[in-house]
Amino acid sequence: MTKTFTTGRLVIIAALLGAVIFGAVNLIASNTLRGARIDLTQQKLFSLSNGTKLMLGEIAEPIRFRFFMSSGLTREAPQIAAFASRVRAMLDAYVASSKGKIIIEVIDPKPYSEEEDRAVAFGISPMQASNGDRLFFGLAATNSTTGKATIAAFSPEREAYLEYDLTRLVAELDRKGKAVVALIDGMNLQGNPQLGMREQQVLVQMKQFFDVQPLQGEVTELPEKTRVLMVVQPQNLSDKTLFAIDQWVMSGGATLIFVDPHAESQVGPRGQPPADSSSDLQKLFAAWGVRYDATKAVADPGFALQTERMINGRPASMSNLPWIAVHDEGLRKDDAILAQLSAMVMTTVGSFESAKAGVSLRPLVTASKKAGILPAEQMKDRNADLRALLVKIEPPASPPVIAARLNGTLESAYPKAPEGVTPKGELLTRNSKLVNVILVGDADMLMDRTWVQRRNVMGSEVAQAFANNGDFVINAIEQMAGGVALADLRGRGVSWRPFELIQQKEQEANQRYRAKEQALQERLKDAEQKLQELARGGQKGTEVLTPEQMKTIEKFKGDLLATREELRAVQFDLRKDVDWIKNAVIAVNVALVPIVVGVLALLLAFRSRRRALPRKDA
Repeated sequence: MTKTFTTGRLVIIAALLGAVIFGAVNLIASNTLRGARIDLTQQKLFSLSNGTKLMLGEIAEPIRFRFFMSSGLTREAPQIAAFASRVRAMLDAYVASSKGKIIIEVIDPKPYSEEEDRAVAFGISPMQASNGDRLFFGLAATNSTTGKATIAAFSPEREAYLEYDLTRLVAELDRKGKAVVALIDGMNLQGNPQLGMREQQVLVQMKQFFDVQPLQGEVTELPEKTRVLMVVQPQNLSDKTLFAIDQWVMSGGATLIFVDPHAESQVGPRGQPPADSSSDLQKLFAAWGVRYDATKAVADPGFALQTERMINGRPASMSNLPWIAVHDEGLRKDDAILAQLSAMVMTTVGSFESAKAGVSLRPLVTASKKAGILPAEQMKDRNADLRALLVKIEPPASPPVIAARLNGTLESAYPKAPEGVTPKGELLTRNSKLVNVILVGDADMLMDRTWVQRRNVMGSEVAQAFANNGDFVINAIEQMAGGVALADLRGRGVSWRPFELIQQKEQEANQRYRAKEQALQERLKDAEQKLQELARGGQKGTEVLTPEQMKTIEKFKGDLLATREELRAVQFDLRKDVDWIKNAVIAVNVALVPIVVGVLALLLAFRSRRRALPRKDA
């Protein structure tokens, strides 16, 4: 006998089966799809860059994240709720991409609890709540030994660089000790006491953060554990040294290169100006696909420093076209290296262009839109009238690139090793990893005279920076020492996305309201002044108001009531459009999905009813 089920029982069974399937799918997904995520934001705010993923996949030892976030933080500061959600999502993305090397521990440091003491011990900076409690929003990370790194407080101002800060923290824990910087120095940054030349401040700062190892003579290999190679004013380098630089770059080694069409600060062996003050890596640049002409320099009326020169026996003020202070649009603030910098001073600067398909330059520092390229020889003379050069400047389609990151597929300048050199490993004829190279067209920017002034403070000489040249070098080395992961990162957008239409309506309403309010206030002020005049100029010696004064007062009261009513009407009318838009947005977000689901359910139900139900034979 065949057992039949009523429609009600079928619905109940279907609902139970749906609940079981839903639970099973969630259980399976939570275990097998934990690392899977889809980022639908316009600027990929919740996704990791390829460089970061590559670095996380190569972590050598386990790292533990301790994420301190007070539960009352978003209640106290609701404006950072979206940022806090993004921080948590990004931390989860790091854990998911680390192949089990990163473990996260989320801690809510309640007031007067052990967790609060742990946050303070790790160096997390507290914020003061309105009720006096301390709130925490920071990260402490440790490795398996004694390494520790912290982000004392996540700041919305650094949201665009959130991934950079987190990746730098991981990179710091994944390596031990100071990063080794190999230095090929053609500007004598170390100074010379015998010639009265002091060590340059940029090198002093580098030694505070890194293990700087200057290289002398012919270089056939770099020091062990080198993280960054810094090449300054390269002149007359041998094939063996060029080959060592080339193979380092081909292997993905971080390289910071400073060349110059005219290095004013360079001195020769005996303290005299050198016979040739220009520098180039022509053989390497040509193979890598970089166009750089050491005989040409940037002339920039937009960023030029003002100077005074004696012309025909008279002082004349003019723009020193080759000496520039780059600021504002000349600094790419979307790159973490330059994000916090204000200005960089450079003198007689060279420029770079891409000269080969598959090779590109990502600008870091550019000249102004008024700048052009002129022969460097014309700008070397310190007594020349530079005003005559203004008519020769022909600005190109885009501002000249002064400093840039090199990207793409590079060809080696050495298809075979130079004579007498045996490569330690495989000879690389093209880059085997992502390129990590920064090119800068000025070596003088590293010298004190370009960005530092010295002052006597209580008997001690103190160096004070008036430009960010040193900060640029330190930031660049720090970022490059973290590998391609950090070098590949630029500032992203922020998670706060305002309702632009609503803001526009509110601004229009506010402008119209303010204009109307000011007009009405003027009317009231005029009426008050008229009353005072009537009171002072009324019937002399008596306080009794005349019929004319009484009539004026009544008119003023009527104007006052009408003005207040008009203000209320203006406020209501101007808020009406804004409220309508807000209500429409809420309705779409809250009601649209249930309505769509309900319509689909009704369509399915109507379709099932049209089907013929099975009937039992007589």
